[in-house]
Amino acid sequence: MTQDPETLMRIDRRGFLQSVALAGGGFMLGWRPAAQGAAPNTPFSPNPWVRLEPTGVLTILVDKSEMGQGVMTALPMLLAEELDADWSSIRIEFAPVGPQFAHPWFHTQATGGSSSVRAMWLPLRQAGAGMRWLLRQAAATRWNVALEDVHVHQGELSAGLRRATFGGMADAAARIPVPTRVTLKDPKDFTLLGKSVPRVDARVKSTGAARFGLDMRMPGLLTAVVARPPVLGAPRLHFEASDALKIPGVRFVVPLDAPSYQGVAVLADTTWQALQGRRALSIQWGEPPVAADSARFRTEMKSRAASGAGAIVAVSRGEEASVPGGRTVESLYEVPYLAHATMEPLNCTAWVQAQGAQCWVGTQAQGPNQQLVAHLTGLPLENIAIHTQYLGGGFGRRFAPDFVADAVLLSKALQLPVKVVLTREDDLQATYYRPMAICALRAHLDAEGRVTDWHATTVTDSIARGTGFEAALMQGDVDRSAVEGLADIPYALPRFKTQWIPFEAGVRVWFWRSVGHSQNSFFSESFVDELAHAAGQDPYTFRRNLLQSSPRHQAVLDLVARKAQWGTALPAGHARGIALVESFGSIVAQVAEVSIVENRPRVHHVTIAADVGRVVHPDIVVAQLEGGMVFGLTAALHGQITLEGGRVAQSNFHDYPLLRMNEMPVVEVVLADSSADPGGVGEPGTPPIAPAVCNALFALTGRRVYRLPLSEQDFSGV
Repeated sequence: MTQDPETLMRIDRRGFLQSVALAGGGFMLGWRPAAQGAAPNTPFSPNPWVRLEPTGVLTILVDKSEMGQGVMTALPMLLAEELDADWSSIRIEFAPVGPQFAHPWFHTQATGGSSSVRAMWLPLRQAGAGMRWLLRQAAATRWNVALEDVHVHQGELSAGLRRATFGGMADAAARIPVPTRVTLKDPKDFTLLGKSVPRVDARVKSTGAARFGLDMRMPGLLTAVVARPPVLGAPRLHFEASDALKIPGVRFVVPLDAPSYQGVAVLADTTWQALQGRRALSIQWGEPPVAADSARFRTEMKSRAASGAGAIVAVSRGEEASVPGGRTVESLYEVPYLAHATMEPLNCTAWVQAQGAQCWVGTQAQGPNQQLVAHLTGLPLENIAIHTQYLGGGFGRRFAPDFVADAVLLSKALQLPVKVVLTREDDLQATYYRPMAICALRAHLDAEGRVTDWHATTVTDSIARGTGFEAALMQGDVDRSAVEGLADIPYALPRFKTQWIPFEAGVRVWFWRSVGHSQNSFFSESFVDELAHAAGQDPYTFRRNLLQSSPRHQAVLDLVARKAQWGTALPAGHARGIALVESFGSIVAQVAEVSIVENRPRVHHVTIAADVGRVVHPDIVVAQLEGGMVFGLTAALHGQITLEGGRVAQSNFHDYPLLRMNEMPVVEVVLADSSADPGGVGEPGTPPIAPAVCNALFALTGRRVYRLPLSEQDFSGV
């Protein structure tokens, strides 16, 4: 059967994205009031993240998304450390959606910005310390001893010869008012934080027991795939479903009018049947008003960068002045659109009923998704449940609303549970991309080789504008994500200016791992290297001299140089390049060793040094820095999404390749000792690798790389 499109909710793109933007829910710093006079044998839950049963079972709730970055382990460690719980006996679960779990920076429940540990560093420790105080106070009262005489060790309370488990004190502790202030441990007294304990999710993932979104099953569940326009922005004129409905297992064919495209959904008993039904559809598409084209965008963006027309100043220090002597260096760098290419295909299961709605989804945006479902269904927030599943890769893509909206709209229309699945082709061509960008850079070197002026103009689309993210990302008229990595470089430069020229291509752009730093750090760190060579100086020494007033950055640069043995001899045909980037609260430097093999760059070795502040779980930090580097290296070598006549040219891993095992370099990671609060680790490993590799290629070949990916460059004859 078909469904009349009028039965499906229609909303415009701006209203749709505004409904899922960073909205709703204040963060509860501190604790919920204790249940005074609570009934015996009820769980003791003095704050949103922990639940203690009288039996002694202690459960910690994780309100962030686990997408391989280790929050299911690292976040409970923060609470367990201050509580002095027995780590081996703790149960860990995903938290439900709710305002009590709103991210303290985003003001909605979400995961992104490499912020999980650094945002929860204090709240979760305070929660653990507060619960510890309540249990000690309960024991002191029961035993008639002073509070300071009650000690806690691995889930056990003691005072002299008296002993009690946490569970044994749960009922008594629930009757004590929650403290408004607590004392946190001195880091020198940590017994759990800083250790690489086994990851909580390692067993379930290695045995296949972990439930990802694709694993969702329930009686009556239908799987849906959606036929989307082959040309970006093309309207649907007509479709014929009769052949699709003849496919065994196909139950419905439904026109779907989503906020930024029109499509046709095929729903069947299995994914394979739905795909067969989609192939059998006959759809007539119209022509878009303007056909998106990467080559045309590139020409227009280069023209704007050269003219500077429409530029908005993001930061300006000192006034440009004519400096006698020396030389001026000018360059133009560019990067293409990039897809996220998560390993687990995007999916969402939704069941919309009269009284409420539920979604089972691997998402980075629980709070925005709840707002979205409310907007699409008219249901109150308290009647909407978002069940977080494990994510098979996020990288920002799973913050987007498209796959959730499709599932909700289809379930609402059919009054059935529906699982929407995107194939690799669907995802790569869904136009949620890292923006295309071009950057014009100009700097002046005096006669001594010192930088006196720095001027950067970047031309790129805005992630924030027109989407509801303005409040979070816009600073005046500037989208901060468009200039991060250019406007905030750590080097001491007397006269410094960064400006942004918005470019509205009509292509949907989105958060991509490390966001603006991913392209802008390639621009800035390549240009710093270019200036070093123009000044006749070693690139490491040149950077070091510009960091005299930034000791943390200088220390990380020194650390990576020592670890990589910068300046020592390499095999013939090999060269090193260096880059330093601060992003998401962490400082990361990388040295790449490269050669040319069969006219293609080959990265042999990457050394990573990082100051990420206090380290909660060393193995997780190292893994994330390694993974971030691989993500960035993949993009530098191969990554490119192009549009030709409104069509996305790439469709799967044969023409959007990822890094293969035989391309993987040897990687060494060294972490700086640091007493600073934790920085991010999920994204900071990504930005430095592209400039480090390209700087090494210049050292090897004498040819500067101004455009990525490297697969588009000709290294023949080198």
